[in-house]
This record gives sequence, structure tokens and C-alpha cells, in this order.
Amino acid sequence: MIHKQSGISEMRATGHAAATRAQQACDDPVFAPIVAPLLAAHDAHTEAMAHVRKVLKSHRHLRVVWRHNLSGIIPDSFDLVITIGGDGTILHASHAIGRTPILGINSSPATSVGYFTAGDAQQISALLTAFLDGGARTRNCYRMEVRVNGEVVNSRVLNDVLFCHECPASTTRYKLIHDDYQEMQISSGMWIATASGSTAAIHAAGGTVMPHAAKELQYLVREPAISASDKGFLPAQRVRGMVGCDDTFAIQSTIASARLYVDGPHVAIPIRFGDIVTFHGGAAPLTLLVGPAPATPR
Repeated sequence: MIHKQSGISEMRATGHAAATRAQQACDDPVFAPIVAPLLAAHDAHTEAMAHVRKVLKSHRHLRVVWRHNLSGIIPDSFDLVITIGGDGTILHASHAIGRTPILGINSSPATSVGYFTAGDAQQISALLTAFLDGGARTRNCYRMEVRVNGEVVNSRVLNDVLFCHECPASTTRYKLIHDDYQEMQISSGMWIATASGSTAAIHAAGGTVMPHAAKELQYLVREPAISASDKGFLPAQRVRGMVGCDDTFAIQSTIASARLYVDGPHVAIPIRFGDIVTFHGGAAPLTLLVGPAPATPR
């Protein structure tokens, strides 16, 4: 069982003054509209945690391990991983999960995105029973493998990777390599996404939503500026496209300090001048529970 902390709880845990300010600002007409959703999400998450804990305790034969600060790899010997939070919690947990299926519970549907979740806390009993009875529906989400200079740095990317300057406000310079095509580009960076990630940031930036079972990758250059060649500076030619599982797709950094942001801001991999980053689709899938199997007609 992996759970997140609410925004208010995180601020309290770090001693952030904003937590106290949020509590005191409820009656302030300026701050109340932005504080109310935080407090509502905190209350909803707290109630969801209590309900899920109660349901799990009712299954006395189950051995449950609770974790908040997840680190390391979750052994495949576990039968199920349950997350309480939203998509961010699932993304965080997914990097530690190999073959074990995952059941996502959205603890605050009114304020939390739950594309990967199977339901809310009130549905945990039905979802868990379906899994224990062998009647749960699942979906395989193919992941991405990322290598730097030939060495695997992450083989469990569920959503996307952002390649950019270590300071995202700075210009990013690199060589794009797609099979036999090469182009020197200057832009704000590049999104590389799986099918699961195609509904997230890359879609907001203008990308295409892909079938959820697809193994291919998709890339999209952020704010392309120019392409540098022996003909001078021209508009970038390859700014978006699909990458097949057998394609060679890579980026070679031509700046001293770049970053790969993997599935959000928390996993940042430093990239140096000359490093070649390759991206491969169709990596070992994450198995998501999506709900009980539909009833069989009589």
C-alpha cells in the first residue's frame, strides 16, 4: 500500500509557513478561494485513507505493508500494489514495480487527476474483491527505456521524458537523430512520450493521443526555433513524429548542462555535452487494474 501526503500535510511536514497561513486564511476573501480546494483535498484524502484501511482490515487473511516514502524496488513476490492518491502517486510507484499489478485509488476525485486510477475509495471493496476472485480487468501500459551513452538509466518510464536545459528557461541545443536523419536544433527542449503519456503534457503541447495499447513512442519539440546546418539557420524540419519499436531515436546534447526529467520533476538525470540519449518503446509493461470484469450474460 503506497500513499501520498496531501499538499497541506507536505507543507506541515517540512515546516513550511504556507501551511499555517493556509489554515489562517480561510476567512480572508483574497486567499479563501485558493485555500478552500487545498483543505477540501486534504479532508478527502484523510477520509479515503481511513476508509481503505478499514476495508483492508476486514480482509484478515491479507498481509498489508504500508509505505509513504517509497525507495528501492518492490519485489515481484507481492500480489498487488495499491496506491492512494492520483496519477502522480502511480507514476512514483511505477518506477519500483516490475510484474506486480497495481490498483490505483483516487483519494480526491474533485481535485486530483486519475487517468490511471481504477476508482475512488468507495469502490475499493468491489475492486479488491474482483481482484481476489480473479475477476478484475487489467490493462498493460508499455513503458519506455532510456539509455545514456549505451547504458540503461531507466527502463520503467510510464508517461514521458522531458529533455531540456538544466534551467528550462534557457535555450536547449542538440542533435536530433531518427534512423538515418540528423538535424541540429535549437528549441526549449523536447517531449518524448509513451502511449500512456500521450494524453498528458505532450498532448497539452499539441501532440496526438495514441491507442493505450501502442508500443510506439511519440516526440514533440517544444517551441522550435531554428535548425543549424551548412546552409545557415533555417526553421527546424523535424519537430514531431512517431518512433517505432525498431527505430533508432536519439538526442545528442550540444550544451554543457542538460537534464532528462522522467515522469515529472522528481527524477532528473544530468546530461553533459556530447552525451547521446536513446529512447526505446515497448519496454516491460505496467499492469493496471481498471475495474471488475463485466457480468457474463445468462
